[in-house]
Amino acid sequence: MAFTVALTAAATRPLTKKLQVELPGFRVVGAPVTRSLPVSPPQLPVCLQRLKRGEYSWVVITSARTVTYLQELLATEPPLTTFPQVAAVGKASAQAASKAGWNVALQAGGNATDLARRFADLSPSTSSLGRIFLPGSALSKPDLTAALSEQGYQIDVCPLYTMTPVSACPEVYFQADAVAVTSGSNLRALTDFGVFSSDATDSARALPRLVCIGEPSAQVAKDLGLAVTAVAKTPDAGGLAAALRSRLER
Repeated sequence: MAFTVALTAAATRPLTKKLQVELPGFRVVGAPVTRSLPVSPPQLPVCLQRLKRGEYSWVVITSARTVTYLQELLATEPPLTTFPQVAAVGKASAQAASKAGWNVALQAGGNATDLARRFADLSPSTSSLGRIFLPGSALSKPDLTAALSEQGYQIDVCPLYTMTPVSACPEVYFQADAVAVTSGSNLRALTDFGVFSSDATDSARALPRLVCIGEPSAQVAKDLGLAVTAVAKTPDAGGLAAALRSRLER
């Protein structure tokens, strides 16, 4: 009988489709447990004006979803004459930014720590310390902002969206052999739904094995007191597939 893997991404997302290809002997089911909602912080008009006036040296993109929300905002404004160079936290965010027509000049390995390190490695002429626009999720940790501020950059943090749990947890999570988590907010939602628990005595059923797409979500698991079965070495379908195979094919 094939192992069932529940993935916290929609069935139509490229990550889900690629993971299904990577794991032909597994039943991979994509089922979101959170949804995004737009937010409009008070600093948003000022940030957009600075973007229009070309005051930003960089725009830091931490998720593909950020690109979608920023594009929607810019679509209601007069076209920009230029767009700053982009620093992307990983492959998915870089691909989304490139698809939007933005110049991705810096791409990290999928986490904030690596992105801060890439900025630190820039030569003075390349970095040209200035102001950075950092749109993204209202739930993002302040680590990246703090690291870039320490390097001398002025950071304009501007949340464009937040994540909230779906109304009911998809049943597949209570039946899965393993759960592949793609973000900390997804893991928190699954914990609230009772899929995972820090106290094994709270559940009469066997908990699914928890596999995280990267260190940020693994850190959330640690903060919640959850046992992590494996962490993907790369934050993509290939990395998740390797992590799942290493724990399930035994």
